[in-house]
Amino acid sequence: MDFTYKILESDIDLLAAALSEVKVAVAVKDMEEDVLESGGRIIEYTPNSVRIRGLSYCRRMYEFRALSR
Repeated sequence: MDFTYKILESDIDLLAAALSEVKVAVAVKDMEEDVLESGGRIIEYTPNSVRIRGLSYCRRMYEFRALSR
């Protein structure tokens, strides 16, 4: 099954994803194949972190991808 995704970089992107409750994958920046979290909804975000499924991820180190089919 192929997925396409949009990289969520700005606060507006994260807000839209949180409000629409889309599944978001978490990957290490600059490593295309290294997905840590395969899909969950954003619980909250701050200027420094994003919380998905109870885990917080640093926005500088990780990339957040809104998944779609």
